[in-house]
Amino acid sequence: MSGVPSDMARALACRAWQYRYASELEASERFRALAPRLRAHDVPVLIADMAEESADDELRHAKLCLELIEHLGGEATPAPLVTARPLAPPGVDGRERLLYEVIAFSCVTETLSTALLAELVARAQDPRCRRVMHEILRDEVNHSRLGWALLAQEHARGSRDCVGPHLPQMLRETLGDDFFSTEVALDPCASELSGLGVLSRPDRQRIVRETLDAVVWPGLERFGIDTALGRSWRTDVAVATPP
Repeated sequence: MSGVPSDMARALACRAWQYRYASELEASERFRALAPRLRAHDVPVLIADMAEESADDELRHAKLCLELIEHLGGEATPAPLVTARPLAPPGVDGRERLLYEVIAFSCVTETLSTALLAELVARAQDPRCRRVMHEILRDEVNHSRLGWALLAQEHARGSRDCVGPHLPQMLRETLGDDFFSTEVALDPCASELSGLGVLSRPDRQRIVRETLDAVVWPGLERFGIDTALGRSWRTDVAVATPP
């Protein structure tokens, strides 16, 4: 992207950042709710503290999103704090439910977010966008570490695999059934948007695919989680989607 971005690109970028604002609020609520549950299950204090710090980080990220919308010429629309949706499927309860939710939110969602943000920081053309995304990226790395730290601890305790059978559902909740669709409309603003913090769908698909294969699946397998159903779900969805 060179020069001043078009009005259309700015408007589309504002819409994306408004969505991220709401997502940051939900993430804050989720981390805030996790902290006391982690303490109640006698998880190491450091991990519970990380959850509380992450909740504060996400609120700060939400504020940054609103400021960036205004910077791009949009009208920021504050939203009420949302209640985080439950993540664990029926039959996964107690300590296993806690582990499932932390894996879904930190090991999967935050790890993917880190990879996407790293790409966006590298492409950023607007200095304000770059600063905001770099700050968020720095925190997302730590949010991801929270999940991997808990998974390592629970694996050392001898916990069973409560995640592998439900990986397709976890991915649906995180990405949506149509994420890997090959039916992609051409976006005339794609090059401008990538400089304002919005990747094209093919780029998001590529980065998520690479991160799942290089980071998420090997990481889960290292701690005894069978990723076969997760790997096949991604392949099945991509194949089943019409070109």
